[in-house]
Amino acid sequence: MGKRMLTVTCAVAVAAFAVGLSQVVGAASEQKLPSKSDASCLKCHEYDKQDNILAGKLKSVSKKVKTIGLQVGKDLEMVRYDEATKLENAPAFPKIPIDESVRIVYYTKDGKKFAKAVVVKKGIEVPKDKLISAEEVAKLVAQGPEKGKYVLLDSRPGTNYDEGYIPTAETMPFFMFDKLKDKLLPKDKSVLQIYYCGGFT
Repeated sequence: MGKRMLTVTCAVAVAAFAVGLSQVVGAASEQKLPSKSDASCLKCHEYDKQDNILAGKLKSVSKKVKTIGLQVGKDLEMVRYDEATKLENAPAFPKIPIDESVRIVYYTKDGKKFAKAVVVKKGIEVPKDKLISAEEVAKLVAQGPEKGKYVLLDSRPGTNYDEGYIPTAETMPFFMFDKLKDKLLPKDKSVLQIYYCGGFT
């Protein structure tokens, strides 16, 4: 009876420790931490309005100690990664090209930064039949949306739109797409949808 009681007590203690540990890890990953972003990233993204993000240029990856060196403005941020870190748009951490733009979702533990997710900027290849020239857009804008049968959507952050935009364009920041699609996208699928930003969108 005593042995069985000891086993049950140990099992309960282990379960309690596991629950406590998961709460600590969960709390560490859910805490709201300030974001820090290179000025070049803020031209297209509003990372400064989000939490837990570091964005800049990759400077180093150490496979041995599992750290990433990220240049953010004049500062070099060192962030640790492990098997639980999610990596997007690269086959492995050591294979991320140096000076590539990288976004890290991070949390802190014992005063150190840890990567929850690392997203490498993915180059965009747009099929030629999906591109439209500036001249063609200018002709449509001269006709207006109804006559030209188009909708022109500015995918840059709202602050850039406020500074100036192509006539007849509606603001639709890419990170707001899901929230604005029902309001801004035409029900008539024959209407041409044109998107633009500071580069390819």
